[in-house]
Amino acid sequence: MLGQVRGLRYAVVARKAAAQLGRELHLAAEEREARRLRSEVNPSDGAAGQPHVVFLAPRSWAHHVQVEAVLAQALRLRGARVTFLTCGGGREICDRINVTEGPPTPCRTCRGYVEPALGAHGLHHRALGSFGGPAGEPRWPLLDTLSISDLVDVEADGLPLGSLVDLPAAWFLLSSDVAADPLSGQIRRSFLREARVVARQLDGALTQLRPDIVVLLNGTLFFEAIALYLALERGIDVVSYEIGHRAGSLFFRRGPVPACRYDIGELWDRVRNRPLTTAQEGELDRYLEERRTGRSADTPWGFRAAPVTDDAGGRSVVLFTNVTWDTAAIGQDVAFGDIRVWMDATIGLMAEHPSDRLTVRIHPAEVSHSGHRTREPFSRYLDRRYPTLPDNVTVIEADDPASSYDLMRSADVGLVYTSTSGLELALMGVPVIVPAAPHYRGKGFTVDVSTASEYRAALERALEDPGTLRPDVELARRYAHAFFFSAPIPFPQVTEPLPGLARLAVRHADELRPGASASLDRICDSLLAGTDFFEQ
Repeated sequence: MLGQVRGLRYAVVARKAAAQLGRELHLAAEEREARRLRSEVNPSDGAAGQPHVVFLAPRSWAHHVQVEAVLAQALRLRGARVTFLTCGGGREICDRINVTEGPPTPCRTCRGYVEPALGAHGLHHRALGSFGGPAGEPRWPLLDTLSISDLVDVEADGLPLGSLVDLPAAWFLLSSDVAADPLSGQIRRSFLREARVVARQLDGALTQLRPDIVVLLNGTLFFEAIALYLALERGIDVVSYEIGHRAGSLFFRRGPVPACRYDIGELWDRVRNRPLTTAQEGELDRYLEERRTGRSADTPWGFRAAPVTDDAGGRSVVLFTNVTWDTAAIGQDVAFGDIRVWMDATIGLMAEHPSDRLTVRIHPAEVSHSGHRTREPFSRYLDRRYPTLPDNVTVIEADDPASSYDLMRSADVGLVYTSTSGLELALMGVPVIVPAAPHYRGKGFTVDVSTASEYRAALERALEDPGTLRPDVELARRYAHAFFFSAPIPFPQVTEPLPGLARLAVRHADELRPGASASLDRICDSLLAGTDFFEQ
């Protein structure tokens, strides 16, 4: 078995190496496919009444570059004028990489993929540096006089750059603990210096290009957070997108709420009181079963049975953590200052109830994402904070393949910060106490608290009688179907055979024309018409 695993790893490394060589020679599979597709695309460049769409594509994340390129081709075939903004290189720092990979930034290879890839599609692109560069830019010595805690309040040219780079810096550092991380000050100052340059270049680009719509990834990453802020300030229509929770899908969000928050408020208003059909019930049941057994393409790991105790003498409480620096968690605090303070409050309260049991499930993504292994694992925090944990507290490590679903099924109470586990607990009928702002907060089936005292009161009540907080499972199922099926849009036109690689599944330009694909029509029509992207 070990030999098979090693052989698989070698095969993956070899395949990625071959892909990188292909990119260096401009012979990557997706570039060849793009050139063939380009030869069939004869769009009108800016038909009357159609908007000018600007895509921000600053990094060589192949899957995203190809998704945006295919969308751009489809929009051009509908008469829109399309321009791409690329980084252009020469950066002191950016979030194309993380602290385990640099600095320096891989500008040559990054630019060496993005611009040729767009060129293979025949798409017009301009580097940000063409709108004003860093030549003669002062180093900004003021930053060196500020404390780390003051950096978040830094402004330049009227922009709140300190807050805009807060999340990208944490993402780069693989750590959100500003005070404890010895690299935090250096990295955040580098991001601030580069952010001032990028902001001025983006401002020039928006002034010259005058786009009607700006399309960008995520909405909170380095280039994107600045672009989102500037575009909204100018009254420009902004659309952000993210990978959907179901494999092979995309999630789009128009306006100031970035796509990475997965907010489906408008859709929920429409479907909240609409019972699921028999077909929808079956569709949801099959999908949830695939997630619980690890057979789903978006949960591709194997499980072992979780260590569940069935002592009748007390309540079973299960707590699910998040990766602290992930875009789903940062900035989502409500009742507590951050996720660690919440953890401390929970352990302290459970210590007062020795007959009840708390199981802490550390998020597997701390170790499962290649190249993004967290620098602040929860187990290390717990070891330092609690030389001896209370006897009624058990920790399941991130690399333990124990089934989280076994823990959910055995729980009397669920505690989550922003994890999707909160939704899944509610679907099982388990009361869920939510002290932060996940996408399902305020939807009617979780216990939402806004202060530490409210949290204590809710948990005390749950330990006394969890039945008084039992969720509305039918309401949770309506939300789950909307979230997993109606909100994300299938996008089979681009696949990711391995992380970092991309392939086009489009064989002919006719597959991108109006009427050829219902999901592609839905994306393009919503983009151009200014409506939301949710299934009606």
